[in-house]
Amino acid sequence: MSEPVVPHPMTPLPYRLRWRPEGILPGAHPGHGEGAEGEFRRHVSLLRQPDPRRIDLRASLRDPYGELHVRQFAPRRAVPVSALVDLSGSMRFGGAISGRVAELCAVMALSAVRSGDSFALFGCDDRLREDVSIPLARRRGLEEEVREKLAAAEPAGRGAAGLLEAAERLPHRRALVLLISDFLSPLDETERLFDALWRHDVVPVVVRDGAVEEDLPNWGLIELGDLETGASRLVFMRPALRRRWIEQARARRQALNDLFARRGLRPFDLKDSFDPDALARRLMEG
Repeated sequence: MSEPVVPHPMTPLPYRLRWRPEGILPGAHPGHGEGAEGEFRRHVSLLRQPDPRRIDLRASLRDPYGELHVRQFAPRRAVPVSALVDLSGSMRFGGAISGRVAELCAVMALSAVRSGDSFALFGCDDRLREDVSIPLARRRGLEEEVREKLAAAEPAGRGAAGLLEAAERLPHRRALVLLISDFLSPLDETERLFDALWRHDVVPVVVRDGAVEEDLPNWGLIELGDLETGASRLVFMRPALRRRWIEQARARRQALNDLFARRGLRPFDLKDSFDPDALARRLMEG
């Protein structure tokens, strides 16, 4: 059964970067360089930074050598935030795209705009889907546009090669990228995609379904369908086959987690439903 799409008021989520962004657009994130305002960084000598407006009298009076100290700040900058969404046939299962994926992307669009950042959406199957894409923007109401495009999207096609095309559309400066997929493609294809995203801060969002991986009956007939080819067949489920099925699913998850670990990536599990608080905790880890 597909997930119901129930629009409701959204609350923006906080997120933290592990790096200092560059650029000139003001925003919410401590950036490179020095500025007259922003996040306090340290005290430096007036001789090093000759700006009498930033003299800190209290720090200067504590200096045993009588040296004058000025406050130094890290300027706050905006960053681009993008969601790359896998729309291949396997993502049709359970209506994940129109449900939890649409909700997650809408919340991220709202969060980016409220933080002064820009947000872009790229939907991809075997090509980049222009009908499910929005270029970088920070306009009011962007979150509803994002939700509507994903709610109307039809996952189709074999594979998600379009994600590589979307990676080329990202800005040259470092961006925060949510890569949303079930990651059922061969691991070498996933490796190539990560290679294409090397300059960006990538958060893999792993779309999983307990009905496929764990909630299987011990006995009974199950119709299995390949959502990418349309082929289907009946399988007689029994305890030994169920154990093998679950073990293979766990082995694949472990191989995927090993790949993330080698790349220094920390994934977010989008299993069965979207939990905004869990995503906020993950994003605040940086």
